[in-house]
Amino acid sequence: MPQVAEKKKNELSFEERGYQFQIDISADSMVAGMTIIPIDKQAIFNFTPDELQAILAKAGVIYGVKQEVLQNLTHSVVSNRRIEVARGKNPEKGIDAGFELLFDTSTRKSPAVGADGHIDYKNLNLIINVRKGQPLARKIPAAIGGPGYTVTGQELPGQMGKDRPLPKGKNTDISPDDPDLLIATENGSVKFANNVVEVEKDYKLLKDVDIATGNIKFVGNLYITGAVKAGFSVMAEGNIFISKNVEDAEISAGGSVNIEGGFVSSGNGFIRAGHDINVKFIENGNVEAGHDININGQTINSNISAGNAIILKGRKAVILGGQTSAFNLIETDNIGSEIGTKTLVRVGYSPELLRQCQHIDAEIKRLKGDTERIKQALYSLVRLEMDSKLSPDQKEMISKLKTYRDAIPEQLEQLERQKIELSKKFEENRAAKIVVRGTAYHGAILQIGLLKKELNQDITNCAFMADRGQIITISHR
Repeated sequence: MPQVAEKKKNELSFEERGYQFQIDISADSMVAGMTIIPIDKQAIFNFTPDELQAILAKAGVIYGVKQEVLQNLTHSVVSNRRIEVARGKNPEKGIDAGFELLFDTSTRKSPAVGADGHIDYKNLNLIINVRKGQPLARKIPAAIGGPGYTVTGQELPGQMGKDRPLPKGKNTDISPDDPDLLIATENGSVKFANNVVEVEKDYKLLKDVDIATGNIKFVGNLYITGAVKAGFSVMAEGNIFISKNVEDAEISAGGSVNIEGGFVSSGNGFIRAGHDINVKFIENGNVEAGHDININGQTINSNISAGNAIILKGRKAVILGGQTSAFNLIETDNIGSEIGTKTLVRVGYSPELLRQCQHIDAEIKRLKGDTERIKQALYSLVRLEMDSKLSPDQKEMISKLKTYRDAIPEQLEQLERQKIELSKKFEENRAAKIVVRGTAYHGAILQIGLLKKELNQDITNCAFMADRGQIITISHR
């Protein structure tokens, strides 16, 4: 029978077939060694790897056994020297917490490609717009690492990765519905910088809007230190500030538009603002503001309309050519020119009311046209009916046409009533006026509400108003 002698807590000794096997286990149970000592000079070392592993198992060494070492010992025994025969596995370190950004972070923008393969070089999506409440980043929780094992087979729990908070920055916060989700708290442009996610309510473009930037679209306030080149568009839901000229481009703001330079168009460009527009001068442009338009110079051959007032100031406060319309007030130095340039200036006018009037006029025209077309169609069908040549479908068509025809008079009457109501709204603004600090030249066409007057002579320092169904002129100093 083999003898077992325990020398100390982590060292055991076994005698087998003339050899003593001393098995030692490190204090942390991660390493096991074997020392083979011959005790019978006549003994032959003919142990197999399985027999050596069985001896290790008696000592409790069951994990991480080095099979190659055991195999080598069977061919060439090493006596009286300790050999490492097993090594445990350290527990793995877990994966630290991270996060996934839920928006495009690439700094190099590429042209948009349509479904038909067309490449749109003007839409580079320079700004990454986000809305309040929009998810920006999702946390990836820390994970525990794989377990380790001692040479005695004891499992060692894996290490938990380090936690990491979501990259909360300016105008962002943790979702109240999901602690692992970062959301925007304001509309704006989003970016990831200095290991945080930030949302800026204002966007500053320190260059021209051109082929390098493409069209610009932003959900907040937009500041452009350069010019806006022809053929490009700039849209913002807030205010737009432009330091230089706007060429034949499209500008649209939910708030106000402020242009330190001028608007130089060829007739295709436009500027629209929900509130005010401030600009140095306008040439061949289309401009529409929900409230006021302030021009620090002249407007030439342009179509301009404002929901409240249009004020021209400066050395060249002149309205020359085109159409200039405001609901309450237009004030300028001069209207037209000495050579009688046709220039339409009107107040008591609302673009929205005009659009409604135009729509009603178009509907009236369509219905009257339908009446004539139905009359001709019914005439042809009735002739067929008299000859008993009507098909079932044609009989049904006669019924439908008569029903539609009979409904038209009531529709026309309703449209006429709406037109009268709109006309009253035009007439209600009795305070609307045109103020000329200099000269209103002959050839200028003045309109107040539905009243219209073309000047046949020059008039200076005056104001034009509506009174008792006509346009009157009063002195203005």
